[in-house]
Amino acid sequence: MDTCIECHPQIVSSHLQTSHYKTSKLFEFNDVNFPKKNSLNFASGDSIKFTYENGVFYQEGYRNYIRKPYYKKSMDVVLGSGNKGKSFLTWDNNSLFQLQGSFVENPGKWINSPGYLSSLSEMRPIIPICLECHVTYAEQLSMTDDFKKNSFSRKNIIYGIDCQRCHGAVENHVKHHQKNKMDTIGKYILKFADFNQSQKISVCALCHSGIDDKSEYKRFSFQPGNSIKNLINKNKSNKNPNEIDVHGNQVGALIASKCFQETENMDCMTCHNPHKQERGNSVKFNSICISCHQEVKHSKQSLNNPISLSECIDCHMPLKNSKAMKLEIDINVLRPVKVRSHFISINDSYKKNSSP
Repeated sequence: MDTCIECHPQIVSSHLQTSHYKTSKLFEFNDVNFPKKNSLNFASGDSIKFTYENGVFYQEGYRNYIRKPYYKKSMDVVLGSGNKGKSFLTWDNNSLFQLQGSFVENPGKWINSPGYLSSLSEMRPIIPICLECHVTYAEQLSMTDDFKKNSFSRKNIIYGIDCQRCHGAVENHVKHHQKNKMDTIGKYILKFADFNQSQKISVCALCHSGIDDKSEYKRFSFQPGNSIKNLINKNKSNKNPNEIDVHGNQVGALIASKCFQETENMDCMTCHNPHKQERGNSVKFNSICISCHQEVKHSKQSLNNPISLSECIDCHMPLKNSKAMKLEIDINVLRPVKVRSHFISINDSYKKNSSP
């Protein structure tokens, strides 16, 4: 990123504000606005306290009201952009683990990290698939034991999603243009404008289509410009698109949409600019919908709805509860995370009011 910004200052500066770039980073002092209640308590009597000592933040685990901590682990890495919340990782030599305490912005409190038991638990190992969508690259150390797959080189991790994840290796591109500063045509760099529909969507699908660890597509070795086999055809034939979970498979939901299937060359960047933070920009997204649907007709009842005139996506791509991602906001109470659906359709609650 430091090299790219020399020639692309506006693009890089804008990208630094995006959720993609902020999806992981080394922990810093201002990464958490610590609440007054700076502990996480379980019904069992176990607890986690969040402390600061000699410039380092820690999570201290306590069992059954015992005053001596069962463990004390530093908060070394942040996962999550902070739009919904943040989880924290800790290093143990070269092994990486998820800490049990996560922070959610709304309502601004510590919670049990997703998937943990509702009591003080052993730390969860971070295996490669956990990092593949949260960092640009992480070098895994050679290990034979399955439980040691969470070993990585601390010196060879590129946090956040940077330019190379979507544009490929930039070394030759940089060398050429540093020597040929008058050459304004980008050389030795992959350009999205040259990709076909499948190639463009495949780059996004690596992390937004629910591809699991058993897939032949390994994210760190996947090269932009490659295509994931049958990605489009498989999802076009999906007979139950409403069953696609909104958290893990946005690409599958989009491809199953009538909008996608009847629009030539539609892809993720038809609506999204990956170089800009556009979350909540309803005017922009609404204008994209209108650009293709200028002749659309709504019934009087649907137009009278206060959101329908300015929020196409709230009706046709509503926020839905994820079946896969749930947070323990209160003790032993799991609440689903609401995520924007990418299956573009007519919301059931408006069907009866819409014109044929």
